[in-house]
This record gives sequence, structure tokens and C-alpha cells, in this order.
Amino acid sequence: MEPLIIAILIGLITSIFNKVKESPSNKPVRQKPIQTASPPPSEPHERGRERERERHARSRLPREYKEPLKDAASSIQTRFEEKKKEAESTYADLQKKEVRYSRRLEAHQSRAKMIREKGTPLNIDFNNGDDIVKGFIFSEVFGPPRSKKRHHQK
Repeated sequence: MEPLIIAILIGLITSIFNKVKESPSNKPVRQKPIQTASPPPSEPHERGRERERERHARSRLPREYKEPLKDAASSIQTRFEEKKKEAESTYADLQKKEVRYSRRLEAHQSRAKMIREKGTPLNIDFNNGDDIVKGFIFSEVFGPPRSKKRHHQK
């Protein structure tokens, strides 16, 4: 019965993933523009000439092309300020949590100390058979876990 259920689950999962794979193929595929790489200049004075051409090309740009850069810089600045405020609020929350957890830790430590001071040691008398059984039980409970014990050598 279980293999049948597992086979049904596998079939459902594969059909879901097949549907997910088919849906993006229906959309038109945008092709990336082909970029042609210019050969690197071999001589240093050619590099200087190329840089000079780039500077002239930048200076010839109309003013409207330079304005979006200012808008982008201001939007980056606002995003930075938002992230900074968010980080500060997160930091303040974490500090509050730290104080709360340290108080809880102190309360638990003081409670554990009271229990240790109040607690009376167990009085076990091994003259009785029931006490011997209790001893075995306590040795299993308070002893190392079974995985740590060596039961047989390989």
C-alpha cells in the first residue's frame, strides 16, 4: 500500500514541475544584444588617445542625459537612509531582547541555586531489595547514554 502512495506522490510532483516548466516557454524570448569587444590598445599613447576620445564623448552628452544620474544618486541615498533606519531599529530590538534574556537567565540561575540549596540528598538504604532495584534504575537514568557505552568489541 505504501509504495502505491509514494508512486502517486511522485507522479503528482512531476506533473506540477512539468507545468511550471511549460509556462515560461509560452512567453516570447528576449534576446540579449550582441556586444562587440574592441581589441585592447597595444601602446600606451594609444590608450591616452582612447581615453581622450571618451572624455570628449562624455562632455558632448546633452544635459538631459546627466540628470538621471542625479536622480539615481538621490534614490540610492534615500534607500541607504531607509536601510540605515531599519538596521538601527533592528539593533534596538536586539538590545531589548538581550536585556530581557539576561534577566530571564538570572532568574533561572537563582531558581536553580535555590533548588540546589533546598534539595535533600536521596536516602537510599541498600539493605532492602527495593532499594537495590532503585539503584539500578538510577544508574541507567543518570549514567552515560547507551550509545556511549561499550557493549561489545569489534
